[in-house]
Formats: sequence, C-alpha cells, structure tokens
Amino acid sequence: MVRLPNAIGIGAAKTGTTWLFKCLQRHPQVFMAACKETNFFSYGTIEGRLPEYAEHFRGSDGAVAVGEISTRYLTSELAPARISAHVPRARLFVSLRNPVEQVYSHYWHLRRQNFHEWDGRTPPASLEEAVDRYPGRLLEPARYAGHLQRWLEHVGGSRLHVILYDDIVRDPGRVLRDLYRYLGVDESFLPEDAARVSADVRRGTSPRGAGFERAHTLVYRALSVQVYYRLKAILGVRRAVALKDSLRIRQGMERVFFRAGYPAMSPATRQFLVDGLRSDIDHLESLTGRSLAAWRAS
Repeated sequence: MVRLPNAIGIGAAKTGTTWLFKCLQRHPQVFMAACKETNFFSYGTIEGRLPEYAEHFRGSDGAVAVGEISTRYLTSELAPARISAHVPRARLFVSLRNPVEQVYSHYWHLRRQNFHEWDGRTPPASLEEAVDRYPGRLLEPARYAGHLQRWLEHVGGSRLHVILYDDIVRDPGRVLRDLYRYLGVDESFLPEDAARVSADVRRGTSPRGAGFERAHTLVYRALSVQVYYRLKAILGVRRAVALKDSLRIRQGMERVFFRAGYPAMSPATRQFLVDGLRSDIDHLESLTGRSLAAWRAS
C-alpha cells in the first residue's frame, strides 16, 4: 500500500526552508522524506511513478504528519494541479522572504553552486550582470504573487499556510507552533536548537576569493557526479542522504572555500531590485493580507 505525504512545503528558495525541514524532522509525530527537494511533482512526467515517490516515505507508519519540502514547487506550472489531483488532502505551506533579500541570497547561493552548470561560461561578476544574463532564474522565483495566485486557484486558502521569513527571524518558536498546529501535531514541542538553526539560516556564505570559488566548483562537480550519484544508485536515496549528512561534507567544504555572510548590498543594487519587484510585492500584500511595507523600502 502506497503512503503519500499529507504535508508539503512548496518553497520558496532561500527563505528558511532548510530550517523548517530540520525542525519538522525532529518532531516525534512527523516523518519527513530524507531528501529535501524530491521535486517529484515538478518532473516532466510522473505517470506510473507514484510508487517511486512513495519510497521517500517508507517507514512513516504511525506518523501523524508525513511530508516533504521542495522549493521548486512554488514556481512550477505543473505541481499545483498534480498535487491537487494525487494528494488532494495534503496541507501545504510556503515560506516567503523579502524578494530583494531573497534574490540577493539566491545569487550568492548560485555563485557557490550552480552558475557553472548552466552554460559553462564564467560566473557573472555582479548581481546586475546575473539578472541581465539569467532574469528567469533570479527574478522570476521571487515574483511570489503570480506563483501564489496559481496555487490558490488549485487548492484554496484554507490548504495553504503562509510563513514570512521575517517572522522566522523575529520569533521562530511562534512560527513553529503555528505550523505544528496547522499540520495537526503537538504544538508544544520545540526542538532544542531551533533558535540556533534559524541563526545559521540567516548568515549565508560567500566565496573567500575568485580562486577559492573556482576550486569549489571543480570539487563540487566531481563529488556530485562521481561520488554522490553513484552512492544513491548503490545505497538508495535515504541511505545516501544519511551518509552524506553524517560526513558533513558540505559544511566542511564551506569552511574551506567560503566565509560567513555576504558582502553588503549596495544602495544602487537594492534600488535596482526594489524597482523590478515593487508591483509584485503590492499584489502579494493583497493576496496575503499582510503588510509588506518594509519590503518596498529601498
């Protein structure tokens, strides 16, 4: 018998979803897929593949909430209808961040991990150059209102719990209590390191220098293709993820190649992003009923 999730986080990227994932993992009544970012419902085709997806939730018997978080779902054109059809009773949640900060954080994440995979060119030297070269990759994920509108048309407001990253930073305990209550699990449980994890989320990383950035790209690619993909084929997804996490390879690489925090955003860059995202912020404010005035400040 296939058991599918009844709790799904749909995004957004760089908004504290890793912290939410860890806090849900630690809850005794919650079972989370070992692999954050299964991305199943955003695949090109899923026909006949539900048993493959269900493997992520093997061993979840007895859990009140069974879930996953995949940040690609928020922007996916396919995921809303598919989730509505295949897991119609699933409770969905989304975390949203000031899109100006989200784009900036996402830019540094891509500097660390993904730019080199797209077209083989030298990574863009500035955020403005990155937006000019890859507008769909950087700006579109942060245009939350359009994506949220699509989800609401499929699932309705009662099945979509909205979290603001600002609230994670300000009061992580309340955010968790509200989320646990929404998912129907014991809201009094609080992971011991909840506050510390949220602090880790806020910090981010940036390259120590151009040479370190190039070296990290080569090492990351080799580990991903030559080691991790093969481990998943041999051990299965859950065991491979558990082994990777226990070895703390990502954390070790970040200590070697990166430093904590990002360079300060220049006023010109902030204004550039505010101007490009202002209308979407206005729309999102009307959809959520939350004041987002601080997000429009340049």
